[in-house]
Amino acid sequence: MHALQAIIGFLLSSFIIALGLTQGLAWRLGDLGRGVRQPAFKRGLLVSLVAVPVLSVLVAKVLPLQPVAAGVIALMAFCPGLPMALNVVSHEKGNLSLTLALSVTLSLIAILAMPLSLALLGRLFPVSIQPPPHGVLLAKVILPFLVPFLLGIGLQKLSPLWARRLLKPAKLFFNVALGAAALLMIFAGIPMLKDLQFWGFVAMFVVTLGSAAMGHVAGRPRPQDSTALAISAVFGNPAFAFALGGSTYPMKSLLGIMGLYLLVRTVALLPYQIWNKRHQKAERGGGTSLPSGRRAHA
Repeated sequence: MHALQAIIGFLLSSFIIALGLTQGLAWRLGDLGRGVRQPAFKRGLLVSLVAVPVLSVLVAKVLPLQPVAAGVIALMAFCPGLPMALNVVSHEKGNLSLTLALSVTLSLIAILAMPLSLALLGRLFPVSIQPPPHGVLLAKVILPFLVPFLLGIGLQKLSPLWARRLLKPAKLFFNVALGAAALLMIFAGIPMLKDLQFWGFVAMFVVTLGSAAMGHVAGRPRPQDSTALAISAVFGNPAFAFALGGSTYPMKSLLGIMGLYLLVRTVALLPYQIWNKRHQKAERGGGTSLPSGRRAHA
């Protein structure tokens, strides 16, 4: 068990560094400028920074949840920034430049506002969330993200060719490390997962689908913007949440539920993805969802 905890700790520290480097290497002023200038960008910030945290806190307070489940749902909502969303948005034919702008902007806001966010969460969920000292937060989360982020921007300026070559392996390492950490945390937290109540799963599904719905509505009238904002609202930044959960006790008790939440969130998003594909086809076909024969006859 000690070896497993050591591996989890190494992965937690590694993918925060990989996240900062990946975001820095992806920092292209042209792409970011196009995304920031779009009207849906501000609406996306409001959904991710305000609407999703408010929904998560309300669900965690209203439903009869265990303290650990309530703390995980709230903590994940207060860690926006969507490093994995670009692949999903691309697959769903969403607005990539808007997603990139939201990803980088939300990650920076989350890391800079983290002391304030944790102080608020500590008051709302004192049993499960106790903010680490500022020194621990700075050493384990903030600097490991910001330093590689700035290095990535510097490399992007000095040698765009090498930055593009390094971006793909950095993203691959981040995704593999994150997935491995999530699975190991679920395995290590199996005793606690057995006690997770039915309402915990209900809350995770409600927050996931509610976040996607708010993002989709905020992205109207363009289907590509709706897709980008819906995915951005759901795919918060588990890297920040994992690093925080592994920073101090008792927050370490959250790790197993965090890994499970990633899996539940992926499954809970499937109904929206299926509906959205049909909705996009209907939009491209003239805004109706009639069967092909009836549409041709009309």
